[in-house]
Amino acid sequence: MHTKYSWSRHLPRDAQLALLDMIYNMGSAFNMRGVRKNMEAASKSIQSGNFKMAVKYLETAKKEIISKPQKKAGNPADHRWDTYLRDLGFNPDEFEIIEPFEIRSWDSNTANGKDTFFYYKAKIISKNAINDKDFDFKALLKEIKTKKPKAQKIVGDDSFVVCLSDWQMGKRDGDGTKGIVDRIEQMIPDVKARYKQLRKQGVEISNLYVFGLGDIVEGCDGFYPMQEFTVEYDLRRQKMIARRLLVKALTEWAPDFKNVVVACVPGNHGENRRNGKAYTTFGDNFDVSLFDEAQEILAMNKSYKHVKFVIPENDLWLTLDVSGTIVGLAHGHQFRTGGRYAHQKAVNWLSGQAFGMTDMGDSDILISGHFHHLFVVNEGKRTLMQCPSLDGGSDWFENLTGKSSFSGTLTFSITDGKTQLPWDNLKVI
Repeated sequence: MHTKYSWSRHLPRDAQLALLDMIYNMGSAFNMRGVRKNMEAASKSIQSGNFKMAVKYLETAKKEIISKPQKKAGNPADHRWDTYLRDLGFNPDEFEIIEPFEIRSWDSNTANGKDTFFYYKAKIISKNAINDKDFDFKALLKEIKTKKPKAQKIVGDDSFVVCLSDWQMGKRDGDGTKGIVDRIEQMIPDVKARYKQLRKQGVEISNLYVFGLGDIVEGCDGFYPMQEFTVEYDLRRQKMIARRLLVKALTEWAPDFKNVVVACVPGNHGENRRNGKAYTTFGDNFDVSLFDEAQEILAMNKSYKHVKFVIPENDLWLTLDVSGTIVGLAHGHQFRTGGRYAHQKAVNWLSGQAFGMTDMGDSDILISGHFHHLFVVNEGKRTLMQCPSLDGGSDWFENLTGKSSFSGTLTFSITDGKTQLPWDNLKVI
């Protein structure tokens, strides 16, 4: 083994034995690239003294789902995916196999003569449905019924805007998920203090607009190199944490306003991906489904009947009339061309929408995220705003470019009838 796989001599003893066992049992059919690549990477990490990364590579190698050698089934029904899932200890009602499903075979001498054995490899994921087994969702439905917020006396017709962008829930970089949660927990009362402060200053705010600009969850695979090693939670738990914080924010703020509008757009990290590419639809997006769930939760309590949701069915952007101002929302991953910098790409994309005479092309304000840093650019009578993120940064991006940005939540007000710029009181919280 050490002759063919020279790097294996640096592996721990139990890893060497596992590798030897697979080579012996499978013979020439041993071609488990994922296992070999991760073990080789672990070996190199050990040689360089990076034992922490070596452990991660070895853990990843163990996650390759491999069945024990088994004889070919005589009954075709035995080859259904559900049968394999049960053999591996998974409930087919809760888990599914994502293709490709690899099947290989080899001949081996046994007591009965020469038999053919089969090797199966597949990616198994949770179906992650909102159902009776999603106990946190059921708990939120129960909790919301007990809330009895007090109605507030509200005057005026101005609007306060809160932009929730790029939480990247579950990301390990920087101070990790704990840091993200801490910032959101602090942001909720800070937003409340901000609009109360503006009211004391004479801004007559009666409407609240909460915009979800996408990438609320980090996802687990297929968005950037080494992502599988930089997430702390699986997708179900990423959504669970984000959903609880979203509902907490809405129930804290909503009683202080006459009208509340919650709108969202899909981000790239919310996509269902296979081999790095989205393979379903624009609307089949976790960023959007989070707001679907929040809408269902708040609907259980009549105290929140003034909270309305605007959720796109299968579009990457939407527009709203906010106190007489047309506001367009887009995550920003569709801004592909137009220059080196994010604001140049945003201007080019919006110009195309205007040329195509879409509703977005009529926007007075375009709000986006995706690029994780703040910019506010005035182009003629239009304003382009890009929101900062709330994650702890990106080790990959910082090592690639040397750049980093601060975390925060973009807020501002919109006043009906203003003769110049309709927005005011911009602050990153």
